[in-house]
Amino acid sequence: MTEREREVNLLLLEDKHYILINDLSRLLISQMTNHTEKSFFCLRCLHSFTKKEVLDRQREYCGKHDFVKITMPEKGSTLEFKNHKHSMRVPTAVYADFECMTKPIQRRQPNLEDSYTEQYQKHEPSGFCFCIVYDGKKLEPVLYTKNSEDENAAESFCKRIWNYIEKVWSSEIKPMVMTDDDKIDFDNVTQCWICQKILLRKKKKFVITVILLGNTKVLLIKNVTHFSGNQNLCL
Repeated sequence: MTEREREVNLLLLEDKHYILINDLSRLLISQMTNHTEKSFFCLRCLHSFTKKEVLDRQREYCGKHDFVKITMPEKGSTLEFKNHKHSMRVPTAVYADFECMTKPIQRRQPNLEDSYTEQYQKHEPSGFCFCIVYDGKKLEPVLYTKNSEDENAAESFCKRIWNYIEKVWSSEIKPMVMTDDDKIDFDNVTQCWICQKILLRKKKKFVITVILLGNTKVLLIKNVTHFSGNQNLCL
């Protein structure tokens, strides 16, 4: 894109008709943020800036690179979900929130020739609250406020939450007893129950570790691989 005295932006509708875009900021800003202030967009990379001066500096850098373009998948290609670990139910979850005191800090002279973030205050944790949920159960929320200015609230949070997690795991993990039918079903399985891929069985005897976390069965299986040959492929 070369420099022009006037830039005219057009919007193509249904590959048939062009309409004039009088204000590019009004067209794009609602798709990127909830703020309503005017933004300045680079037509090469479509990044937005709050000041025209910053956009002008960006253009000098962006002009050295190619335009942003849409790359479509090849015809006949398919998409496959692979991150099965993200669809698994986690046995334990922690919900936490911090409260902080804001303290002013010494400012540094920014580099006006480049975009920058001006730091003017530091957030120091003064207290926290967390709640632990495991196997459908919820512990009583823990609320804590530091007792002195010198106390490290973040360190206190780590110590307390670790103590609670240890108690949960030590009290809830129990060995699971497999019946004869369970063992037969396991020996005859041919598909991974997580990703539905075919399992390959090695000649060695299976090594099975089974634990019960609340009502959740966790099976750690060795000497079983997926069809691709990668062990624990779906995890």
